[in-house]
Parts: sequence; C-alpha cells; structure tokens
Amino acid sequence: MELLKRLSEAAGVPGREEEIRRIVREALSGVVDEIQVDLLGNLIAHKKGTGPKVVVAAHMDEIGFFCVPYR
Repeated sequence: MELLKRLSEAAGVPGREEEIRRIVREALSGVVDEIQVDLLGNLIAHKKGTGPKVVVAAHMDEIGFFCVPYR
C-alpha cells in the first residue's frame, strides 16, 4: 500500500517522469536481476527464470501540465 501511495503522490507529467521512474526502480531493485533505462526513458527490468515469459507494459506519466513563467 505504501508503494501505491508514493506513486500516486509523485509528479509524473509527460516528459518529466523521473520521480516515478526512481520509485519504480527502487521497488524492483531487490526483485529483478537487471534494470536499465533506455534512451527514451523507458525502465526495463528483467527477471531470469525457466517459466513462461511475461511482459508487463505500462506508462509512467499522468495527465497533467506544468507552467513556464510568463513575463
């Protein structure tokens, strides 16, 4: 439940998903064998095993916007 709370409170507007990526990476770090971030910012985690291969795909951003100061 704590992970869900952290994710829902974190900022993650499109193009600014760094905080979400950091939280997910921390949550996966003790569970998977490899974690990498590609050039587009996608977080890719790999768990080695002999069972069926499974892909979990989801977006990290949320609906939102940020304002640039206007002068």
